[in-house]
Amino acid sequence: MFFPSQLQPTGIPYLTLELQDDIMPSAPPPGNVLVTGVSGFSGVWIAHALLANGYQVRGTVRNPKKGAHVAEPDAFDNALDGSIAAVIHVAGVAELDATDASDIFGPNRDGVVNLLNSTLKHGKNVKRFVYMSSAQALLGNDDIFHVYTEDDWAEKDLALVQEKGSGAGGQALYRASKVLAERAIVDFVETHKMEIGWDAVRILPAWIFGPVIHDWKTIDDLNLSSKVMYQQLTVPRDNDKVNDYASEYIDVRDVADAFVAALQVEEAGGKRLLLDAGAYTYQNLYDAVNKVAPDLKGVVRGNPDAPPFAFPGAFVDSSRTVSLLRLKPFRSLGETATDTFRSIQTKLEGHAA
Repeated sequence: MFFPSQLQPTGIPYLTLELQDDIMPSAPPPGNVLVTGVSGFSGVWIAHALLANGYQVRGTVRNPKKGAHVAEPDAFDNALDGSIAAVIHVAGVAELDATDASDIFGPNRDGVVNLLNSTLKHGKNVKRFVYMSSAQALLGNDDIFHVYTEDDWAEKDLALVQEKGSGAGGQALYRASKVLAERAIVDFVETHKMEIGWDAVRILPAWIFGPVIHDWKTIDDLNLSSKVMYQQLTVPRDNDKVNDYASEYIDVRDVADAFVAALQVEEAGGKRLLLDAGAYTYQNLYDAVNKVAPDLKGVVRGNPDAPPFAFPGAFVDSSRTVSLLRLKPFRSLGETATDTFRSIQTKLEGHAA
């Protein structure tokens, strides 16, 4: 177990959230918040955001190569006691190439159920449970231009996994695990509503990028999304491929802000909240970084003369989330990508020195 109340400043500016007068907090500061997966890419940023906004933080950590730990029935019992006012569940396995269903469903589905049971048994003063799902749990519509909302579910992937099990493939396994985890939360709260004093919020971010501040030593140690962004920025593409769709994105700092707001906005209870700052092509990415940091070395420039192309907006609609949580505008692609690259490249150069 890890208690990061003395986390050192990162040198990256952080804006605290201003709680508006008309908001009735569900779990206000200086409450003690349990954050699972606190040593990971998103978890450490969420811990920093909580501390910056006056919360106390208790964290759980695990070896990412031993994800089965969170699938143990009593894995979280020692982390919960009467001092905990809220639970933020970030721990899980984010892999799209798994070949064994148990490697994904153990940490992602069973881990959620076990944490819910531990919260029921030991979290007598918990007021809110916030779960990090994924926009992957929405996907699968046949219309490639479909804009996803809170009503969408990855039903095709779930059906494929139910039919083929591990043979469904890593992407389907991951999506199905997040769908089942979310539904387990909804069912648990409904089943135990007369026994618990807390509600649950599910937050579904798009691909999360941004500065990497958790501990890592080699590129292979990085979380999946950071490796994806670094590869997008450093591996050249053929000129006729630069306008291909690359990804959706959301900055990890904006994600952290949303998790803090989810504790403070009473109306967020029971909601499914989406986070997506936009879609981009590879050339959109290159151009955005070049605009923010034209002298940055090591980033692919692509084909600046390629016919300009931009998507009309995000393929996941975050408007309800932004309105409900009173979120400030999301960070730009250029800022997010530049900060991602610099944080990784600086550490790699430090290791090489």
